[in-house]
Amino acid sequence: MTHYIGIAGLHGCMPQTCDVYETAKDAAESLAQTHDLGRKRAATLRRYLYLELNLRRDGNEYAEITACECSNPSQHSDSDEVTA
Repeated sequence: MTHYIGIAGLHGCMPQTCDVYETAKDAAESLAQTHDLGRKRAATLRRYLYLELNLRRDGNEYAEITACECSNPSQHSDSDEVTA
């Protein structure tokens, strides 16, 4: 079953946050809320599944959403569960 991994962090480093979601929309909404993104930047993240962030303003340098079809989605989650 396809699931989506939402990550954010600093370029060249392990992600600061990583969670798994049932849909790309859910991942985008969660990352947008975590980083207090406005409507325009949230829409860009939903559309392109990637967004360059401002470290000073957002606390991370990027946010990214990737699709995955592995058999154990919880392995991607900081909280060990699929977020709906």
